Amino acid sequence: MTVTAPVIYSTRIKPEWLDYNNHMNVAYYVLIFDLAGVELVSQLGLSEAETEKTGISWMVLENHITYNNEVVLDQPVEIRCQLIDHDNKRLHLYFEMFAQAEDGSQYLASTLEQMAMCVDLNSRSSCEFPEPVASRINAMAKQQSELPTPENIGRRIGIRRR
Repeated sequence: MTVTAPVIYSTRIKPEWLDYNNHMNVAYYVLIFDLAGVELVSQLGLSEAETEKTGISWMVLENHITYNNEVVLDQPVEIRCQLIDHDNKRLHLYFEMFAQAEDGSQYLASTLEQMAMCVDLNSRSSCEFPEPVASRINAMAKQQSELPTPENIGRRIGIRRR
């Protein structure tokens, strides 16, 4: 049995996300991954309401995205998230977007590797995750400790020469 990261977000491809090639425009892959990230940090305790109350939030430092297969209008997609690494201020995350084909099977449509950081919006600087959030991150790390390291992380962009 293959062990996979949990689904944290699902949606369908909207008409306004399509480009003139009649498939989803590259910008909207990032939007869907961002919506999944918002859901993830909300589950960890850094929701918008919590940020408004405490001034503690998160910001993305770096993204690496791959576009593996196209998705089209009204196609269901789900986002899985794996915590690769973390420390007291940062999360190294790996997201996979799986699209549902007409026959019900799923295929990998896109991936996103991300580095995110906890920030204090009052000082506009990095800060440690609040204890309840850190505890949830540690629990996530423990739950996902058996997941294999994705082959796709740490990629470098470049033209392959033979």
